[in-house]
Amino acid sequence: MDKHPGKLFYRLTRLFPGDSLPLGRVPAAKVYANPLESVELSEPVREGGPAVWRVLARVAPTAPKVGSSLTLAELSQVLAPLAVRREGRGYPSAGGAYPLEVYLAVQRLQDTFQGVYHYAAKQHQLEQLASGFDRRAWRSALLDLEAVEASAALLVFCAVPERSEAVFGLRGFRYALLEVGYAVGEVLVAATALGLQAYPAATFYDEEVRSLLLLPEGEHPVVVLLLGR
Repeated sequence: MDKHPGKLFYRLTRLFPGDSLPLGRVPAAKVYANPLESVELSEPVREGGPAVWRVLARVAPTAPKVGSSLTLAELSQVLAPLAVRREGRGYPSAGGAYPLEVYLAVQRLQDTFQGVYHYAAKQHQLEQLASGFDRRAWRSALLDLEAVEASAALLVFCAVPERSEAVFGLRGFRYALLEVGYAVGEVLVAATALGLQAYPAATFYDEEVRSLLLLPEGEHPVVVLLLGR
């Protein structure tokens, strides 16, 4: 058995059909009963000034409901933070390893066939890998999540830990997972700015998602972002 701690952790935390989650009570946040001092912060600016403050005030995971298609222009803006640019990309990457790959399962995208696509960050374009969108299979893979029906596209953020591990050793597995979080946050902000609905699903049957995306070895799905209206 592979004793790589990161890969072992990933294997042990996969979900398979028939598995159940504890779903216990959410623990309370940490509270210090007797801090040396409490400093009140001013109310955050939400209107006026940089537009980003107004957008951030609206960011919240919201599942698609309408079932309308997206335009290519909208998708381009949503993916823009992930594109390669001269300074890198729109999110930090330890050592510049960029252990992230993004795939799209397209259901309703104007002027685009249904199918599985890879997002090519350097060219800022979609590369079709397979045709068709199996709505029933995707809904099953996401534990019967109803919002799949109304989603225009599913953006699947995958970690490729070996890229980070080449630079940082085993600690690179941690950096790969962190990077997925950075990227998802950027895409959530971009989607919110466009008035779209985006819902990050981190609970899914891993091997079913891998199979639907035809993922190669070494690429691990971490978050499925449901995108639509």
